[in-house]
Amino acid sequence: MSADLNVGGHHDKSLPRLMETPEYNRILVTTRTVEGTRPLKLRNDLHIARRVWHVCGVLLIVAIFNLVPRPVSLGLLVAAIGIFIPLDLLRTRKPALNRIALNWFDAVMRNSEVHQLSGLSYLLFGTFIIVYLFPAKIVTLALLMLAVGDPTSSVVGILYGKDKIFGNKSLQGALGGFAVCSLVALIYYLSTGLMMDRILLATLLTGVIGMLAEVIPIGRLDDNLTFPVIASTLLWLLFYLFGGFV
Repeated sequence: MSADLNVGGHHDKSLPRLMETPEYNRILVTTRTVEGTRPLKLRNDLHIARRVWHVCGVLLIVAIFNLVPRPVSLGLLVAAIGIFIPLDLLRTRKPALNRIALNWFDAVMRNSEVHQLSGLSYLLFGTFIIVYLFPAKIVTLALLMLAVGDPTSSVVGILYGKDKIFGNKSLQGALGGFAVCSLVALIYYLSTGLMMDRILLATLLTGVIGMLAEVIPIGRLDDNLTFPVIASTLLWLLFYLFGGFV
């Protein structure tokens, strides 16, 4: 169906342009509400509380993973997935439960999550995949990049993103993610002594990996799932080629 308006026998081309604006999206998503709850932030909002929640939550996962044996980490993740994801699914189908969840966690939830799984469900599942499949040093680095690179890329993209590359991803946001992931990689390699003979190249390539993990779209999957999986896969290849497993 055409989105053009026929006014006085003439097609109005302004509606498609309006539909691409943040203002239109803000009006559209107000329909995603549950009676008795407050309006939630949108994806293109800065949403500082969610960014802080993300950083702290992922860093907590990193700390636990490095403090306990891998089997314990996997057991904790399985328990968290077994409890939280069914509740998250049930919330999307039961308005009364959804109302409670939205009122409790409205500061860190997005409007798009009102009737869909929250980002935490995807984060738990993505973390389980990489903890199960990849060595500890790769898991740690991938999660550290997820903790700070993902929110940095989003904030830079929201504030300065003008050149779109994939969907709502911008060149400016991607470069911000590259810079922060490179810094994280440099600190990690220096503190662990990994790949010291080629640390500059390894650092830059790791920054590129973080950037790619952020911008590459995989269907409609949440980046809390895709980022750690993509980053860990590419980091494994980097470590294999550059002797990072020694």
